[in-house]
Amino acid sequence: MSVDPASLSYEDFVQGIEDRQRRRQLLFREGRPYFVLVSQQFSRADLEGLCDTATAIRRLDRHRDGVDFLRRILHGHRVMNLFAQPSTRTAESFIAAADKLGASTRLVSDMRTSSFAKGETVDDSVRTLSSFFDTIVVRHPDDDFAMRASWALARSGRPIPVVSAGSGKSQHVTQSLLDVYTLRYSFASRGGIDGKRIVLVGDVGRNRAARSLAYMMTKFDVHRLDIVCAKDHLPEGGLLEYISRHGIDVRIHERLAPALEKVGKEVDAVYMTRLQQEWDGDAGGTPDQKGKLGTNEDFVLHPEYAKYLRDDCVIMHPLPRINELPEPWESHPGFVVWRQVRNGMWMRSALLASIHGAADEIRARAARLSLV
Repeated sequence: MSVDPASLSYEDFVQGIEDRQRRRQLLFREGRPYFVLVSQQFSRADLEGLCDTATAIRRLDRHRDGVDFLRRILHGHRVMNLFAQPSTRTAESFIAAADKLGASTRLVSDMRTSSFAKGETVDDSVRTLSSFFDTIVVRHPDDDFAMRASWALARSGRPIPVVSAGSGKSQHVTQSLLDVYTLRYSFASRGGIDGKRIVLVGDVGRNRAARSLAYMMTKFDVHRLDIVCAKDHLPEGGLLEYISRHGIDVRIHERLAPALEKVGKEVDAVYMTRLQQEWDGDAGGTPDQKGKLGTNEDFVLHPEYAKYLRDDCVIMHPLPRINELPEPWESHPGFVVWRQVRNGMWMRSALLASIHGAADEIRARAARLSLV
């Protein structure tokens, strides 16, 4: 039974996205992602297609004719980047991704210069923006901002795609997409992501990138996921139950050193995260009472812990990092953090291309130029 988003209340829209059977109808159009809001919305086939498209774009960008071809893909399109939270990597990554495809961009990062400062509703603001832009990328401290914007546009006379670039403490879908791409690339000679064992470390409950990646791992044949996290920072909202329902054995550890000493040689990737101190304090934006940034020693990947890990263990971090991943790890053979950063541009280009129906054309051109 088809679902018409325009006929749904906001509550029904949210419930529909939580329902696996209705989610795809609400968030995809003509088989392509339209509203990008949650990691759960992507199938394994979607992820493989996005990864293949990202690789095609990356290789076309190195080819003289390929660069010119890419710049025509979204020529004339306009992308609004509405960032109500501080961001450098994600905002610039989206801008670079759109630029690779020939789209023009606009960045609003100071909400005091927008109509939100005057009390304008989300509904009115995004419907206004839809008159001038072809895609909206949003990053906001409210968990449901991107959801609300998508619903408002879905029931408008001029809907345009909405891409969440980070929603509160909920999810960071495009980060998990680039993380999947990085893992796939890193494991290319080792059978891909299937069968691998991944450790998530740090403030997993509030780190939206880690949460999104955990959801994304359910699309692969991952048998075990280890989480090293303080009790106060364990994931909420049914994430652990969701992972377990998908056949993944979840193990919780309260300290990193004993966990790695016990299982380190079996681990294929370590995903480090910082302590999300911006959510502490009365205003949700201050460090701890001592004013000191950084996590405690139980969740720092000290250089001497390398003895617990294999040389081919992949070391990842969504950035920014404080003290939890010391610089000496950059010499480790499996350190891929800077590759992660660059992969963000390729994956976000692939996502924009897919949203606007150009992914097949991109992969076909790369094949004709013998670049795949």
